[in-house]
Amino acid sequence: MKPVFRLLILSLVSLTFSCQNKTEKSEITKINSIEEPEVIADNQDTFYQYSIWFAFVNKVFDGNLTVKELKTHGDVGLGSFDFLDGELVMLDGVPYRIRENGEISVGQDNDEIVYADAAFFEKEEEFTIEEPFNFSDLASKLDAKKKSPHYFYIYKVHGSFKHIKLGGVPKVERPFTEGLDVLIPNRPVFEAENISGTLVGFYCPDYIGDINARGHHFHFISDDKKWGGHVMDFESSGALEVQSDTKTKYEFDLPVSKEFENVDLSKTFQYN
Repeated sequence: MKPVFRLLILSLVSLTFSCQNKTEKSEITKINSIEEPEVIADNQDTFYQYSIWFAFVNKVFDGNLTVKELKTHGDVGLGSFDFLDGELVMLDGVPYRIRENGEISVGQDNDEIVYADAAFFEKEEEFTIEEPFNFSDLASKLDAKKKSPHYFYIYKVHGSFKHIKLGGVPKVERPFTEGLDVLIPNRPVFEAENISGTLVGFYCPDYIGDINARGHHFHFISDDKKWGGHVMDFESSGALEVQSDTKTKYEFDLPVSKEFENVDLSKTFQYN
C-alpha cells in the first residue's frame, strides 16, 4: 500500500504544480494582452519625424530609416528618399516615390529614407471648402478651423485642380557639396491641368524651431498615381474635401551616422 500511496502523492503534487504554471502563464498572457492595446493607442496620437530639418538643410542626405520601419510609425507621410532620390508621399499606408524625372513607384521595404514626417491618420474633423481658391489661401482656411495653433495637425485634402505645380528633388551623389538652399530653387518642376488627387499635409507650430519645417507642408499624389511631388502652387476647380487630425505627442529619431554626428547646423533655410 505504501508505494501506491507515494505514487498518488507524487501525482497530486505534479498536478498542483502544473495548474500553478498554467495559471501563471495565463496571468502573464492576460497582462500582455492588456498592455499591447495601450502601446498601439499611444502610437495613434503621435506625430513622428525622422532626422531633423536643419540636418536635412545642411546636407545630411544619407539616412538609415527603412520604408518598413516608417510604416510602423504611420499610414500617411511625406519626406525624401536617400540621396534625394525621390520625394516621398505616403497615403493610406502606401509610400510613393516621385523621382526627379516624374516617374512614380511604390517604395520597397528595404528602401532607405533621409527625412520624413509620418502619423497614423485618425479623422477628427471634416469640412468642405466650396469656392475655388489658390494654394496661397489654403493655410488661412485651415487655420480658421484649428483648435489651437500650438498643436500639430495632419491633413488629407482631396479634390480637383484646374492647375497644380509640384516640385521634385534632384538626386545627389557624394560628396554632398550643395544644401537645400541651392537645390530647392533649382528643383525639377511638374505641372498638370484638370487633375484630381490628394494633398497630404503636416502642420508644425512656430516653436518647433530648427527641428522641423514650420507651418504647413504638403505633398500631392494624383488619383491615377501618375503625378506627385511637393506642392508649390495650385488653383482648385471646385470644392475640396478636408479631413484633419490633431496630434498632441511628438517623437523623432536621429540618424545614426558619422555624417550626422559631425554636421555643421549653422546654415538656415525654411520653405513651404
